[in-house]
Amino acid sequence: PVAVHEVRVIRIDFDADDGAAAVDGFESLLDQMSAVTDTWSLDWHYRSRDESLIAFSNRHIYRDRLITFPGPFTGKALRHELVQQDAPRDGEVDSVSAEVQRVVELVFAHFRERPHETLGVITMGIKHQQRVEAAIERALDEHPELEEHFDTQKTERFFVKNLERVQGDERDAIIISVGYGKTADGRLPYRFGPLNVEGGERRLNVAVTRARSRLTLVSSFNHLDMDPGRSTKRGVELLRLYLEYVASNGRRVGQAQGPVVAPNPFEEDIQRALEARGMKLIPQWGVSGYRIDLVVQHPERPGEFVLAIECDGATYHSAATARDRDRLRQQVLESLGWRFHRIWSTDWFNARESEIERAVQAYEAALRASEAAPQASAAVTKSEPPAAEERMEKSVAMIDAPVSAAPATPAAARAPLNLPRRQSIDDYSDAELKRLLAWVKSDGLLRDDVELFEAMFAELPFKQRGPRIRERLEGVIAAGRSASR
Repeated sequence: PVAVHEVRVIRIDFDADDGAAAVDGFESLLDQMSAVTDTWSLDWHYRSRDESLIAFSNRHIYRDRLITFPGPFTGKALRHELVQQDAPRDGEVDSVSAEVQRVVELVFAHFRERPHETLGVITMGIKHQQRVEAAIERALDEHPELEEHFDTQKTERFFVKNLERVQGDERDAIIISVGYGKTADGRLPYRFGPLNVEGGERRLNVAVTRARSRLTLVSSFNHLDMDPGRSTKRGVELLRLYLEYVASNGRRVGQAQGPVVAPNPFEEDIQRALEARGMKLIPQWGVSGYRIDLVVQHPERPGEFVLAIECDGATYHSAATARDRDRLRQQVLESLGWRFHRIWSTDWFNARESEIERAVQAYEAALRASEAAPQASAAVTKSEPPAAEERMEKSVAMIDAPVSAAPATPAAARAPLNLPRRQSIDDYSDAELKRLLAWVKSDGLLRDDVELFEAMFAELPFKQRGPRIRERLEGVIAAGRSASR
């Protein structure tokens, strides 16, 4: 089959005078297009494997519009390296030498300690970028064993770029080096290059959202050295706030948090029941408009979560579509490293003890998996990351796939089906087909009748969907639906 993509071409005809007026005052193609056509926002954010890498921009740039997803590890994704500036020589106000040296040390330490992670360095100014790049090249002569990590032919090769050249790049780890420093008499000149112009906040936003797993901010001054009333430029103000944000390990995001959906009695009942079985749970985990209903902590490793539990409570029903509520959110969470378990309210109220046992089994399976890979956060990066085009294709496929394509693979470990292979559908008893239906539904995925039929048929030894097979399976599905009402 050949995939056909519809491409819409918009032609815009301007008279000479009208064209100039229509685009006057805009600094990007997107800004210009917004003057003559409608715009759509992509609100789901997939890049950051830790919410702290996007929470600042979500609050200050996107006004909490982005739907972000918390990762299962609470290790420090953000780090502030505050270097001691030596007495500056001529010209070093725009490129602090101590920062250059520290960035070089961080780059080589990264490739020794995390050789499978990609890396990029972003500087505020061009002069500082050139000095950092030259210093890395000199240091590489002394460390030939690391030369492979600087291969320019790699898909996501190492780079050093200034703020205005980094649009579109992303790496597992990013080092941002401010570069600007104080004068010999201890004053901090407000010469922050591209941050001093209109739109500087957008350039800073691009830089601070390039990292997938971790970000290190290097500077020779902190937020307390910056006077909030000194500059009216939004980019400069955001730099001050971002310095404070990173220094606080992502806790001080600034401005009041938006309303959060409180756990309802159903979710509170689940939490009490599972805590009585020895689990440590946190409700409403996350920082954006989307929160995981309940997360289960590792009993011995603080800061690590082993299981995400979602319920069909208020947060679930606030989603726009069943696809948002169920399949896509689960896929994104699993791609971030979560093990996933779902509890339906009807099942909880009809078979509470059975659901508790099912949740305990999912928790124990998640614990076993975490023990088998105690460094799960590092294991994610043991292979080369996919090319940018491949990641884009996967994201587009995730969003555009039809609902009927929901995966049948269970999110949490479950017992094998062990259904006998028979010659005819009539050789299967109703009890066996009911057991097959129950096994398919045990992964907790939301499916319609067509999807249930396909998932059941996939477990049977038949190649064609004959009318008798359809009649038997659809009858079992209908009976199961009636019994659950």
